[in-house]
Amino acid sequence: MEIKRIGVVFDKCNPRAINIVEDIVKLSIEYGIELIIYPLIPDEILCKYSNIECVNDISLIKGDIVISIGGDGTILRTFLFLKDKDAPVMGIGLGEKNFLSTATYEDYLDAVNKLFSGKVYFKQEMRLDVELPKHNINLPPVLNDVVFATSIIGKTIDAYVALYEEGSKKIIWHGKSDGVIISTPIGSTAYSYSAGGPVIDTDLECILITPLLPVSKKPPLVLKPSRTIILWASRRKSKPVIVLDGQIKVELDWDDEVIVKKSKHYANFVVTSKEISVKRIVKSAR
Repeated sequence: MEIKRIGVVFDKCNPRAINIVEDIVKLSIEYGIELIIYPLIPDEILCKYSNIECVNDISLIKGDIVISIGGDGTILRTFLFLKDKDAPVMGIGLGEKNFLSTATYEDYLDAVNKLFSGKVYFKQEMRLDVELPKHNINLPPVLNDVVFATSIIGKTIDAYVALYEEGSKKIIWHGKSDGVIISTPIGSTAYSYSAGGPVIDTDLECILITPLLPVSKKPPLVLKPSRTIILWASRRKSKPVIVLDGQIKVELDWDDEVIVKKSKHYANFVVTSKEISVKRIVKSAR
């Protein structure tokens, strides 16, 4: 793969991210690669180099590959808000677990050199599409999870979870709870795991349904990826909201349906090892 332009997204609140950006800029000059960066970088860095373009909107980032620098939240935002939903992304982790990252602050120079030299691999991860039939909203594909939850902390919703099968809704369960988490295999290590869900090997494709503090015990469910899930809440309790990858929040009314299914858009990760799935299992168990 020939790389001519790379997009860079970084966490401007992390001073180490700025250091990494400047190192990437220096390397890009050696390799003859143009950079487009979000958010704006300090003028003292910008004025030194001529191969940089800065933008103030992440949706304007484009390139053969995108580098995302920050914690897992930064990588999730990158995948959510990039205009090109199929753009390959390499994560440099500055967070705690760095579950979604290819490299960390300790080894990022090696990873970036491998990227610029074309010595990397690509790993596709399943995402989820979310539809709100009563709302005129175009939502991006979700990498980690869709949280269907109460809009009032300390209150419950009367949640319904159903499958769309043979033209009709088949209710799996309903009852009072804080909500429901619908996650991908890669998202099984996040909020779903905290709520008691299993960790799923990211080499598998499936959809995980995890009840969030149900009043009556409900089991987590692992479904084949072709299933279509429908969520809604009755008027007996609080109104619900949905939260996508912890980044996008949409307030709902009672009886508003949320439809969740496998997306046609995969998240394309740039990795330096073919053993990335095993490494993620090891991280999740620590």
